[in-house]
Amino acid sequence: GEFGPSPRRRESGDCVTLFVGTHSNKVDSKGRVSVPAAFRAALGKKSKLFAFPSFLHEGIECRTEAFMEAYSDRIGDLDPFSDAQDHLAEAIFATSHALAFDAEGRVVLHETLREHTGIIDRAVFVGKGKSFQIWEPSLHDSFQKRARTRALADRLALRQRPQAEPIAGGSVENGT
Repeated sequence: GEFGPSPRRRESGDCVTLFVGTHSNKVDSKGRVSVPAAFRAALGKKSKLFAFPSFLHEGIECRTEAFMEAYSDRIGDLDPFSDAQDHLAEAIFATSHALAFDAEGRVVLHETLREHTGIIDRAVFVGKGKSFQIWEPSLHDSFQKRARTRALADRLALRQRPQAEPIAGGSVENGT
């Protein structure tokens, strides 16, 4: 469906934008593609956007500057000489590209990003909550089918767990 980001309020009253829906757009011969208007609006004029090949699948991960700073902080908390720190920094930061918007709301997908995904003439933008991904349409269709099958198999994990409620005497009842 063609849905855009949905604002949600935190307890502090700040608005949080969620990227939702799937949007398909044409990619021109120079690798330019229009980011869905709802996604651009959610990003705002001052927000920087970064993209890197997913190391989990054939999609492109798209993250805001704030998200990338949070990644940097988490990776920076690791031992700077550890394999984990080096591998995560390589997988995320060494392969990232800043995406600059032109006057028409398009970005250029770097050749390495297009090679990772197989994107040629169409790209699918997929909302993932606080971030979004870009896919080659047929690869995303296959991934979405597998993900839906897996989600149905794992549906019990999606159930709301009862909240613990304090009872007299200081113990906690778990609702079971």
